[in-house]
Amino acid sequence: MRKKILITGGVGFVGGRLAKKLSENFEVIVSSRNILNEDVKKLHGINKGVLHSDLLKAEYFPENIFAVIHLAALNEWDCVKYPSEAIRVNIDETRIILENSIKTGVTRFIYFSTAHIYQSPLIGTIDEDTLTFPAHPYAITHKAAEDYIIAAALQKKMQSVVIRLSNSFGAPISPAVNRWTLLANDLSKQAVENKKLKLLSNGCQYRDFVCLTDVANCIEKIVSSDSDKFKKIVYNLGSGVAVKVIDMATMIIDIYKDLFGETIPLELPVNVIPTEESSLHFSIDRLLSEGVVIKNDFKKELTELLLFCNRNFKNND
Repeated sequence: MRKKILITGGVGFVGGRLAKKLSENFEVIVSSRNILNEDVKKLHGINKGVLHSDLLKAEYFPENIFAVIHLAALNEWDCVKYPSEAIRVNIDETRIILENSIKTGVTRFIYFSTAHIYQSPLIGTIDEDTLTFPAHPYAITHKAAEDYIIAAALQKKMQSVVIRLSNSFGAPISPAVNRWTLLANDLSKQAVENKKLKLLSNGCQYRDFVCLTDVANCIEKIVSSDSDKFKKIVYNLGSGVAVKVIDMATMIIDIYKDLFGETIPLELPVNVIPTEESSLHFSIDRLLSEGVVIKNDFKKELTELLLFCNRNFKNND
């Protein structure tokens, strides 16, 4: 019998890819704030969806769940617009879902946090022992939620893992997933829709971009591992390699040309000049020491992302 995995926010950007990947070897249940129709379930490779509201009541929490992967949260834009709602959803609902997981005998709890709990922008060398200075409602609420997860692990109530995710990118399961504000995804969509890329800065900032394929493979490794593995609680998940924003844009332009035989321009703000920005090393050494492999196949991930955008957003005028 396959173990049951519950993914909250399992039809979102990261959650959708995780559901598709983990459904190959596990019985995956996803939560959503809306009832899922059969087409959505089939698209994600799952048989069952539950209402997110049911997870907030112990009596309705799914039974015999081996692991919970908690992704459900307000995005960074809504956290700014609705700060009180961000506290309720990102902190309090996380606490309730954690408590209900403990009550119902869940073995493993994996919480997706954000690298931006360290600071914004990310600069210098950052590892899991770096002091945190969250400065955005999205980061602040994720850090507070982290503390509940870490406390449960330290009190031996639950095997818990906190994932501090850097800038993930890749094709979502569905074009309806509203994460096109993410830089690499936004630029890929621009390429297809506008036949050009437009940056709002000089692009000299460094970011740690990580392929969604690597994210999914990492979580599968954690979920599948024996209980004596992953002794630490907090892990950075990124590529471990900083890339300038303008270099990511250039990669997208080059791959677009390979795919569609057309060179598209990159537009920068008027009179912008290059600057020497602070370097970044987002350390993933702790994760690598656990046997996780990060392939960083940017070309393959961007190729699949551009093809996805071309299928779903191409302007045929």
